[in-house]
Formats: sequence, C-alpha cells, structure tokens
Amino acid sequence: MIRLLRTLRAEWTKALSLPSIIGALVAAIVVPPALAVASGLSLDPTVAAASSFPIESHGFETAGFGQPLVILLAALVAGTEYSGGQLRTMLLADPRRGRVLAAKLVVVTTLAVFVGLLGTTAAVVLKHATLGEHGLSLSEFTAGMGWNLIGVSINYVLIGLIAALLTLLTRSIVVALAVLVPLVLGVTLSLLGLAPLLKYLPDVAGMQLLTSYPGVGLLDPIPGGIVMATWTVLLGIAGWLAFRARDTGGG
Repeated sequence: MIRLLRTLRAEWTKALSLPSIIGALVAAIVVPPALAVASGLSLDPTVAAASSFPIESHGFETAGFGQPLVILLAALVAGTEYSGGQLRTMLLADPRRGRVLAAKLVVVTTLAVFVGLLGTTAAVVLKHATLGEHGLSLSEFTAGMGWNLIGVSINYVLIGLIAALLTLLTRSIVVALAVLVPLVLGVTLSLLGLAPLLKYLPDVAGMQLLTSYPGVGLLDPIPGGIVMATWTVLLGIAGWLAFRARDTGGG
C-alpha cells in the first residue's frame, strides 16, 4: 500500500506540474460555464419560456463540449512518458506495471470527476442566472438535476478512462485524440439514422448521461452507462496486457 501511495503521489506530481495537463484541466472546467453564459445571454427569454426544452436541462447541454477536453486531459496523463524515454525511467523507478497503470487511472478518474462536478455545476448555475426570471433559482433546483450532474461525472470518467487506455494501447496521444474527439463531437451521432447499431459505440451509448436527447433513438442513461462501462473494461484488459508486455520505452 505504501508503494502504491508513492506511485500515486508521483503521478499526481507529474500531472500537477506539466503545463499541458494544467492547461487542459483549466479549459475543461472553464469552457462549459463560458458557453453556458454565452448561450443564456443570447437566448431570447420569451423563446426560452415557450420552448419545449426542459428548464431543468439548461446548462447541461454544454457538458458535451467538455468531453473533448476531458479526452485531451486523460490522454496527456496517460501518454506524456512516451516522449523522450520517460516511461523507461519511470518503470526503472517502479517496475510494478500494474501499480503504475492503476495510479494513472486513479488520477484520470479523480480529475474527470472534479471537472464534471465543478464545470457542470458552474455551467448550470450560470445558465439559469443569465435566464433571470425564466431560469431556476438555487432553491428551485431539483433532485433530477443532481442525478444529471452525477451522470455527467460518470460519462466524463468513462470517456476519460477510454481515452487513457487507448493512449496506452497505441502509445500515442495523437491517435487517441484523432479517434475519439471527432466521435464525441457528433460524427457517429450524425450517422445514427443510417446505422442504428452505432448507438452501442461508447461515445453515443453514454450520451444521455450528459443530458436528455429525446426522439433520437439513443440508449437510456443507465443502459447507456453500462454499455460505456463495458467498453471501458474491455479496453482496460487490452491496455493492461499491452502495457505489461511491451511498453518499456518511448518507441
């Protein structure tokens, strides 16, 4: 346990000292609230009042814009050692690869929860504040909004772990970003009408954990979360096997 804590501390030291990771973390927290404020200020209050968009969902619609930044954050945490032979040095300091991998995934999970809770809470509060009398006050926030906040955090954790594990599998931050970012920005969603089975891909499966998308043919939040978690477990097994067998350096 002491050695695991030392490895975990080393991962946290790395994560909190690299400007790229700090920048991605700040952006992931700031971007959704900023978009929520911009959306609230540009929305005609009379249109908002007449819209069929649930009042409780305001602010949560920006959570999808946090996903690419969570993916970037997770990929940086998992993959920065693949440049300059840093991974070789790290494994010489701690040859227990299972411990190293576990520490990385704990850091990714913690950061994703932090981003999900802080960034989304700020987005929801600010969006309703900019809507004025057409929004909800803090005392009017519902239990359903609390569950939605938890759903966003779960989605961020799972997509972050998927990004980290894909980075480990490919030994490339760029590949992980090139594969996942277009997906969460809507590539698969745009093709869902042509190929309904795409709803079982991880980016689409967990989409309703972020906010409600009625009438699109998506999985409900709990089944979608289970599908997304299954993808994460499968990638976790593959990532562990790859990391154990061949990751000894920056090549």
